Amino acid sequence: MKKALITFVKAPVPGTVKTRLQTDLEPEKVTEIYKAFVTGIVSRCSRLKGVDRLLGCAPSAEHDFLREIAGKYNLKRFDQRGKDLGEKIVHAFQDYFKKGHSSIVLIGSDSPTIPMNYIRKAFTALERHDFVLGPCCDGGLYLIGAKKKITPGIFRDIPWDSSGVLNKTLDNLEPLDVSLFLLPFWYDVDTIAELRFLKKHLRYLNEKLALPVF
Repeated sequence: MKKALITFVKAPVPGTVKTRLQTDLEPEKVTEIYKAFVTGIVSRCSRLKGVDRLLGCAPSAEHDFLREIAGKYNLKRFDQRGKDLGEKIVHAFQDYFKKGHSSIVLIGSDSPTIPMNYIRKAFTALERHDFVLGPCCDGGLYLIGAKKKITPGIFRDIPWDSSGVLNKTLDNLEPLDVSLFLLPFWYDVDTIAELRFLKKHLRYLNEKLALPVF
């Protein structure tokens, strides 16, 4: 069974990434934090074996940082396509199912401490289930997985960047003939309070992430 792990990222252009952090930090510093998140997650995911690792880029895979990070960690880049995040997710799954992958997991860069075992668990779950979700503590999602096909209706009318993402996704799944597996809850980092928690958590885990001083 051919597996793919897709990481969705944005080109680190000041003012366009981690916008909620810009309430408390300068856009340039936020951009450096975002680059640390991306580097951290793709570095950790490089340890996964037996999985094709892909970098879904917005708005373009041709940004210097994305080219460099893909080259360093042996990632294949592609451009995200679609009017909103839901369409981009669906197109990414559809495209790589067509390329022969039967099991696909997609993550972002907002949860840089996601346990690698959760990603492995997602692929294992897809051996018996059609769909996997990784729920965030704030009502969002840190992981989406699917086997063989993706139903676009799953992501209809999702209030992206809100606390209603998980509940609306579950509502959309309910009438469908889809076998669902839920991973343990984890956290993402969108606000200054969550960023401060991340620094404390990294110390607890005895791990380092190249975060700038803030």
